[in-house]
Amino acid sequence: MNVSRLLTNGLIFGTMLLLSACNNTIKPDEHNQEKNPVTNERSDKSAAETQDAEGIETGVAEVVQSINALVTEGSAEADPEKIQELGKKVSSDWDSIEKQVEDDFPDWYERIEKNLYPLIGESGNPEKDTEKIEELSKAAIEDLQLFLKEVN
Repeated sequence: MNVSRLLTNGLIFGTMLLLSACNNTIKPDEHNQEKNPVTNERSDKSAAETQDAEGIETGVAEVVQSINALVTEGSAEADPEKIQELGKKVSSDWDSIEKQVEDDFPDWYERIEKNLYPLIGESGNPEKDTEKIEELSKAAIEDLQLFLKEVN
């Protein structure tokens, strides 16, 4: 039991470390902008906008961490109650930043929710499809990581 918790914590920490490393090295160029069709032009950032962006970054990191925990649990023994609990945590973490993302980045909001809400729904389904959970998780994490690049 302790080994699985240790592995889960290591996976979560590693993912957060990877996310922070990716954010520090990526520089926007024309190629990356063409690959990413969703854009929201933001020029001069005020102190409030910077603080909002930091709040969004923290919130997105929490959502990604919760999704990773859900994937880890789904790929292990697949305890239905634990998966449902983790799905609720993903939902709760998303709810903390959802309104701000919806108001400030409506295109991204729609894109993220196309995978996130089905993921949350599947985690609450009594007959869980762990492959579908993993597929939706990967897509949601990818969208959230691309969104973080946009916010920075």
